[in-house]
Amino acid sequence: MRELAKAFLAQGKMVRAAALMLNLIKTEPTPENLELLAEIYMRQGLFDDAAELYLRVVKAGLKIKPLREETLQ
Repeated sequence: MRELAKAFLAQGKMVRAAALMLNLIKTEPTPENLELLAEIYMRQGLFDDAAELYLRVVKAGLKIKPLREETLQ
């Protein structure tokens, strides 16, 4: 589904691409999927929605990669 959304994005079919990605992130909210939907939102001018998704990606990354103790010093 992600590849189809990318194809729609390349064709300029933003609404179709966004719809596919919205369905996909319900079951697979991976950072890659969230970033692709954020990119679609950016191209649509939905900057606040895109920023929210990018923030989710960053938060997910922080949960996956905890800070090392030496970086806190």
